[in-house]
Amino acid sequence: MPGNSNYRQPDFLDGSDHKPIHRIRCAVHGFIHYSSAERLIIDHWIFRRLRYIRQLALTELIYPGASHTRFEHSLGVMEMATRIFDRLAEDNGAQMEEVFQGVEVLREAPIARARQACRLAALLHDTGHSCFSHAAESVFHEGSDHESLTVSILKTPELLGDLLNNHYFEGCAELTASLIKPAPGEIPQVQILRDIVSGQVDADRSDYLLRDSHHCGVDYGRFDHRRLIECLTGWQDEGSGELVIGIKRDGIHSFESLILARYQMNTQVYYHRLRRIYDYYLEQFFRSLDQSRFDSPEKVLEWNDIKAMQELFSAAADQALPDHKWADRIVNRRHHRDVLSLDEGDGPQAVRRAGKVLEKIKEEFPDIDFIGDLPDQPFSIHKIARDDDRDGKLIDFPLLDRERKTSLGERSQILKALPPTFRVGYIFADVDNKQKRDEIANRCRVLRNEFS
Repeated sequence: MPGNSNYRQPDFLDGSDHKPIHRIRCAVHGFIHYSSAERLIIDHWIFRRLRYIRQLALTELIYPGASHTRFEHSLGVMEMATRIFDRLAEDNGAQMEEVFQGVEVLREAPIARARQACRLAALLHDTGHSCFSHAAESVFHEGSDHESLTVSILKTPELLGDLLNNHYFEGCAELTASLIKPAPGEIPQVQILRDIVSGQVDADRSDYLLRDSHHCGVDYGRFDHRRLIECLTGWQDEGSGELVIGIKRDGIHSFESLILARYQMNTQVYYHRLRRIYDYYLEQFFRSLDQSRFDSPEKVLEWNDIKAMQELFSAAADQALPDHKWADRIVNRRHHRDVLSLDEGDGPQAVRRAGKVLEKIKEEFPDIDFIGDLPDQPFSIHKIARDDDRDGKLIDFPLLDRERKTSLGERSQILKALPPTFRVGYIFADVDNKQKRDEIANRCRVLRNEFS
């Protein structure tokens, strides 16, 4: 049971290369410490390219301070993951050691190796990102995603595979990759490490919420992460033996503030209407390029935001190029304006009605260029099961109250009230005149009511 197995884990692997003798200053976490072996990765060209990939793509066109990079975020995720691991080990170190000993690659030094693999997975989780992060991912990673490229980078000997296996321990590359994107049938004993890097109360989301809100100059993403980490603990399922992250009763409100931070940052920043239209322009711009320029992992890794911006500026200055119109809109900030938006709680029927509105409004205003951004699927806020929606698709997140396991979804009033998903959807029109724009927007509202 949680709390009955106090254990203070070793900080780093044995050897002078694994002592945290280096440090770097972080705007969110203060100083982040790392070892000489980790410095080899931080200075590697594959990780160094993240210095030139912005965390939030073109969001700086809406929030001017949002020019921070995947490089600083990745360092921050490593710091957060380490704090979470260390907190769990304070309560559950002996259990963690026992579970990790069942993994061959961790058997020699279970806690130290697991901790190091967790740090590496957190540090390297974004190495497969293309330029502009998620905005152009559907083009650069068509039929795949950046996590698949990350796994390939970690497992390829001449990229990071040999470095990880030679400077840490044999099998480190494969283990680290499995923590980022597990293949079917992967080792269940390390599920808690995966949850630390990317779960419901993970290092990745925690860092980007804090970091993005800091750089955007908003308060939406702030939450008491220190208190939340203090209230984390582990829970071992008696049937499967799987060890997962749980939260103590005193941490309910801190967890709720994390969920609200996700909701508000998603609706106010990540899926902001202008962010959506600029992401659309980026996707169309890259689709208009010769696709052979990024049809292999090696070519994708050659791209960063600086190279992409050079392409955008060149195309914006040459009207003869097929990608000119998209580049011109981005470089000169000549974007479409929204004339209809879905409500966050709208369902599939509202999306279908908006689609009909788009068809009709195009007929009524043939001289105006319209763009429909009407995703079929809603976007996720959390995956925590509530007591009224246990359909097997959501997660029964453990809540530990005096060593008795209950469910966070049953106790949290915020989770009961807040849906696990939200909807965004827009119709955009290329019209600068406010009077004309208001006319179109009013007509869209009338049509939506007629189609309801």
